Amino acid sequence: MPLYQVAIYRPDDYDPSLESEGMIEGIHALNREMIAAGARKFACGLTPPGNARSLRVRPDGKVLVTDGPYAETKEHIGGFWILEAADLDEAVEWAGKGAVACRGSVEVRQIFFQPDAGAPEFEDKTMSLAALAPARPGEKRKPWFFASIVLPDDFDPSTITEAMLEDMNALERELNAAGARKFACGLAPAATAKTLRRQSDGRVLATDGPFTETKEHFGGFSILEAADVDEAVEWARKGAVACRASGEVRQMLFFQAPEQGAGGGR
Repeated sequence: MPLYQVAIYRPDDYDPSLESEGMIEGIHALNREMIAAGARKFACGLTPPGNARSLRVRPDGKVLVTDGPYAETKEHIGGFWILEAADLDEAVEWAGKGAVACRGSVEVRQIFFQPDAGAPEFEDKTMSLAALAPARPGEKRKPWFFASIVLPDDFDPSTITEAMLEDMNALERELNAAGARKFACGLAPAATAKTLRRQSDGRVLATDGPFTETKEHFGGFSILEAADVDEAVEWARKGAVACRASGEVRQMLFFQAPEQGAGGGR
């Protein structure tokens, strides 16, 4: 079955300390339901946008790195799920429950993979997903970072050249050799997205199109393991050059349900 990214959007002034016990239990309950149904492949939160790094490719090919999020709206991605569903409608059903549990707006986009033809061992998406298990209690490992690619809404995939594809494949090979890459994918065009907004009466309004109201959208993302944000930014810098696109780096967070140990991240 196809895979979908479900992203949760938060206002920039969102205060996690205001999350009630009922809200937290609702999120854990939804994760348990998704796991029981075999729909949830991965889930996490992201650090506040103030901790983000933005990368923009300049006309001379150099990458400008600045503090703060890339998106120029008053909202940011607070976390995401990767779901396996029969179709977009089924993914939207799960996403609607997510919007209710998280008291926020959600966007659903289908995930696709463009494996390097020269590296067949990475063609099976399940092999990439297997690397996404949260750390076990007491396990020491480097932090994980979410590195996103931002594309203009009028981006034309047919303009991708053979040289650009080879640059992206070369970077994937370098990331794999360094053990830094945990997962990578592209996202279906923003026009095919579904946006879900929780209403004041608790109902969920589903509309066509992406959530962000800018002229840009997420084109894909990687999950990286790095010693710190500076190392993650170095990888993201190479990604911005290879993809000829801007991006953002945010550290990933895992919150575990008490009764689930390592398997309960959200």
